[in-house]
Amino acid sequence: MPTLYIKTLGCKVNTYDTHALENQFKALGYDIVESPDLATVSVLNTCSVTENADKEARYLLRRFRRENPETVVVATGCYAQTDSQRLVDMDEVDLVFPNQTKDIVAEATHDFVRRQGAGSPQTVTKLPSHVKAVSGNRQGHFKSALTMLEADSSQTRAFLKIQDGCNGFCSYCLIPYARGASRSVAPEEVTREVRRLIELGIKEIVFTGIHIGDYGDDLGQEGGFVALIEELMSWPDMIRIRISSLEPRELTEDLLKVLAKRPDLFCDHFHLPLQAGSDRILKLMRRSYDKKTYADNVAMARRYFPTANFGADIIPGFPGETDEEFIETMSFIKECGLNYLHVFPYSQRPNTAAAKMPGHLSAEVVKARAAKLRELSGELKTDYLKRFVGTEAVVLWEKDTDSQGRIKGHSTNYLEVCAPLHSPVVPGTINRVLIKGFVEDQRLLGKVLDLDVKMKVDETSQGLSEQA
Repeated sequence: MPTLYIKTLGCKVNTYDTHALENQFKALGYDIVESPDLATVSVLNTCSVTENADKEARYLLRRFRRENPETVVVATGCYAQTDSQRLVDMDEVDLVFPNQTKDIVAEATHDFVRRQGAGSPQTVTKLPSHVKAVSGNRQGHFKSALTMLEADSSQTRAFLKIQDGCNGFCSYCLIPYARGASRSVAPEEVTREVRRLIELGIKEIVFTGIHIGDYGDDLGQEGGFVALIEELMSWPDMIRIRISSLEPRELTEDLLKVLAKRPDLFCDHFHLPLQAGSDRILKLMRRSYDKKTYADNVAMARRYFPTANFGADIIPGFPGETDEEFIETMSFIKECGLNYLHVFPYSQRPNTAAAKMPGHLSAEVVKARAAKLRELSGELKTDYLKRFVGTEAVVLWEKDTDSQGRIKGHSTNYLEVCAPLHSPVVPGTINRVLIKGFVEDQRLLGKVLDLDVKMKVDETSQGLSEQA
């Protein structure tokens, strides 16, 4: 029986794509294995958000070949879209599938494997026949239709990509080139997939996309993302909903009002890319908001969800960023009350507007600023977690365990909680737990109070009051 090893780099949208690819390979008879040395086929789903992501992709592809000279090495994802020529030129790589051909990865690779096994000569080109290799992010803004791929549902939480692509063209970013124009999955396809996941026993759905708030715009869909969520939350058997990321302008009061109607279902965790805390730098980045808009939207969301977890992406070292503007960013992060940061040091991407800007900073300065932001992130996260010691949380347990063998899970507001060893908890169940304190790596230890309960947040709050 053929076997598949697949590794994901990058964002939750890529994670969804990987789960979908796994499902497609399984349907073709492949078993999933844990390393390339066991694999008939080794797939890397690449990222290209930074130069380091490109380097990591090339390193891993070479490692796949080194660990198993017989495996079929396949590259797909964003790097395969923005610089397919570089990957085609690698001796270690057998096949390259840009994002626009991701839907044929499994079938085309399987055909390659079958012909290889039959001793048939392989084609010289590594790309699908209708795709031209591109270099340095020079291809057009592809506008292929977005097809929903059936994602893997073997976990307790399922990712569901409802939108892809971007029309923003921020000055530092190549996502519009890597992912194409903003495209939405038809609402009837989304609801059909949500129904399938519920019937499979999934307990939480993570809605993903590049710009989820743009959902439905390309379809002329009235109400867009807000209308979709409102319909799903009206279902009597609906499960927990988590939103992977929203642009600050997409966090509207209309959306918050809908989410607040069913606080038993909504996971109060908001990831809102900030990128910089200086209005001048935000304008140079071509972001669609200023500091005041960002801060106002965070404050508005906090009024609806007082204990919500707020995170942000940050890009230190943008061209021309002064010491004073970096300090301004640090101060703004604290003022907003953000609880964690994803730090992406500025990386010059080919053919982006920022690449041509003056004032590029030295690698040492960018690295130092990134280190300060990561230190700040650790402090913010610790302070946030401390607030919940001695309180109760509703936790969905997952299949993973930590280094001590303790089962792990996440609360609605994305606190990572571990159950004590030998606790009678089962992956895929939702428990009410008492947060006892910290364990290593900024995780929390929770004492299980009851098993596999379904409760509304207002009932939980009443229980908290009685406990107090």
